[in-house]
Amino acid sequence: MKNLSQLKWQCRRGVKELDLVLGTYLREHYEQADDSEKASFVNLLQMEDPLLFDLLLGNIASTNKNQAILIKKLREIVTTQHNQ
Repeated sequence: MKNLSQLKWQCRRGVKELDLVLGTYLREHYEQADDSEKASFVNLLQMEDPLLFDLLLGNIASTNKNQAILIKKLREIVTTQHNQ
């Protein structure tokens, strides 16, 4: 797995909303995640911003089960941040 500083750098995106969601996940959830979820997160970070944004908005669905579970968790982060 990549180290946290590399992942933190990859969480910095061209879209502020993605920065917030990915950064929050990294700070608050990543270290407690199992290896499968960590791998899914690293894979998400490899995606282009428009594709990642569409996945998070639900405009497209992931065909990968583990990735879909992580995306659901990321959406919950968005909902929690919005309600604060």
